[in-house]
Amino acid sequence: MNIKICGLTHRGKVRKKNQDSIHFDDALQFGMVADGIGGLPGGDVASKLAVDTIVGGIWSSASIRYTETPAFMLQQVYRANYKILDYGQKKAHFKGLGTTLDFIYFLGDTAHMIHVGDSRIYLYYRNHLFQLTIDHNIKTLATREHLNLRKKYIEKENAKILRGLGLQDNLEPEVLQKDIQPGEIYLLASDGLFDMVEDNHIKALISNNLSTFEAIPTALLKQALTNGGHDNVSIVMCHIL
Repeated sequence: MNIKICGLTHRGKVRKKNQDSIHFDDALQFGMVADGIGGLPGGDVASKLAVDTIVGGIWSSASIRYTETPAFMLQQVYRANYKILDYGQKKAHFKGLGTTLDFIYFLGDTAHMIHVGDSRIYLYYRNHLFQLTIDHNIKTLATREHLNLRKKYIEKENAKILRGLGLQDNLEPEVLQKDIQPGEIYLLASDGLFDMVEDNHIKALISNNLSTFEAIPTALLKQALTNGGHDNVSIVMCHIL
């Protein structure tokens, strides 16, 4: 199967800086979105370190066996986590820097995905939109044991994410695999998109622009900006042909 990948990233209308980083590669069939954690110095540094480390690991690998793909991806994510942690330890001004990460890699007839944080991976298929990932934040993951933590920190932007690269040594990524089929579209996005545009509207914008796939990220971005553009917006889309 052929896979077409496109994407974009934008500062938005409110933020002074774009702390998101993206990368996608049609030939090697992978893509990623990293949303640097806002409110602390170095969000942009963390997201760029994450993306650059993983891309470098892929480019420097001579070959990847199909059965080893999830382990290989995890290895690159752990390397990125350690690099971000090390950066924060060596540079006091950037202590606590971190980033979300959504990473998709197509090999054979399988989509391999790794998710950390509260960016998202969606699947669009036959006019249906499915959120494949769980938001690793207090709002979503709070249980009875976390209620006090939620009450204390839910309003604090820096503390809402429970998992992220650079935030902990014992990183616990969500690992997903799915058999792919023609017509599927995978959407990786930072919260600057889905906090501004409801899922039903995202689905409608994709449906209305299927004939011009590469224009869909721009259509989504335009709607996010129209609705306020309160955060950086990053989008990577993968179309299975």
